Amino acid sequence: MLNRVTVIAGSSLLLSCFVASTAVAKVSEEKAAQLGKNLTWSGAEKAGNAEGTIPAYTGGFDKSLIPSGWKSGMPYTNPFPEDKVLVTINASNVDQHKDKLAPGTVAMIKTYPDTYYLNVYKTRRTAGTTEATIADSQFNARNAELVKGGAGVQNMHGSTPFPVPNNGVEVVWNHVVRWRGGMRVIQDEATFAPQVDGSFSKATRTVNLFFNPEFKKGGPRDDIIFFYTSKVNSPSRLSGEIILLHETANQSDHPRIVWKYYTGQRRVRRAPDQGHDSPSADADGLFVSDQVDGINGAINQRYEWEIIGKQEMYIPYNNFDMNQPEVKYDDLIKKGHLNPKWSRWELHRVWVVKGQLKDGERHIYGSRVLFIDEDSWQVGVHDMYDMKGNLWRTMDMFATVFWDADISWVQAYTTYDLLAKRYYVRGLVNEEKPYTFDQPGLAGMKGYTPAALRRMGRR
Repeated sequence: MLNRVTVIAGSSLLLSCFVASTAVAKVSEEKAAQLGKNLTWSGAEKAGNAEGTIPAYTGGFDKSLIPSGWKSGMPYTNPFPEDKVLVTINASNVDQHKDKLAPGTVAMIKTYPDTYYLNVYKTRRTAGTTEATIADSQFNARNAELVKGGAGVQNMHGSTPFPVPNNGVEVVWNHVVRWRGGMRVIQDEATFAPQVDGSFSKATRTVNLFFNPEFKKGGPRDDIIFFYTSKVNSPSRLSGEIILLHETANQSDHPRIVWKYYTGQRRVRRAPDQGHDSPSADADGLFVSDQVDGINGAINQRYEWEIIGKQEMYIPYNNFDMNQPEVKYDDLIKKGHLNPKWSRWELHRVWVVKGQLKDGERHIYGSRVLFIDEDSWQVGVHDMYDMKGNLWRTMDMFATVFWDADISWVQAYTTYDLLAKRYYVRGLVNEEKPYTFDQPGLAGMKGYTPAALRRMGRR
């Protein structure tokens, strides 16, 4: 199991690692005043590290680096083509670097010593800020609170409710309610669950995610963070399955609501069991619902969360190359793991948070450890353990920058099963249409109702 991580020396944050996860106290004015000074507006440490391997934060992605001629709807071409591999971490040197690697990453290298490695590049802190996120941060640091039991957030605006977190559940809520552009994104994505011998077939789905323009602005729907639909398009044995989700911030007063379109019945019904460890239809048992986006849903219902510490760690970051049309699935999907040639890893500071299954609750994972990027609040790596405390699975979240939407977000992500020696990957668009972003406004909400789900299923 993971050892407790020592807080980075010289950190400008004072970690309250032993505060109970049900605490609801706001931060002091002294801590809140650090934002925009020695902390970024998202709550990250603005300074670089002593070695110079993590640079100071300078505002995020520089849009002057957008490739000439690029237009919205085109693939997000690598804006850093001059960057070279600084070090390759493989079976021959992994022990020299393991203090900066998640246990799951080390296990992957040791499980596949001849084929799996990490190419480490220059660290680029590309997660950005906007005027809206700055205003949110100033307000939330002084006002946002956990509801009783940590089951949600109240008295917040916009995104990142706890830029200076006091405890583990606040860190995880920052991931759930992090800044993701405030827009609608439509993804036609490919998913794969290769067999042990490396053979694979493709499944496809359309994901439609709309961030509520009324969120925390008053009105009957202002507790909904986003609306979400996921429709499986292929293969034919799975096609037609559609999920509709209303994800809420205060799940104590307004539990998340899930509906499912049942193809055989041609009916829409509530699906209260569609969450936590319910299996994903196209994952062949390798992935469960609350792993979508790194972690999601009623995060504090079944797990107690604890801050283990903050540390420098190699995580996937600025992964542009792996999603290009020139990289075909045959070259990316390999036996045991994705082809590491196309992945980019960087050194970043992360929050390390452990979730322990509560007594009396049920889930296939006895515990899980999240490694959350300090700049974006995005999960970078997620290790999952069985009921006996043995490392079972590990997720890699391949972050990139969608510069036309002003967000750093994941595109593809993988779950590696270290026991079955199989994996599941979703979010690939190499041979699909690129992601599209738009803003339909309040009228867009009409597309996220049970009636709209029914119409979608009958097309």
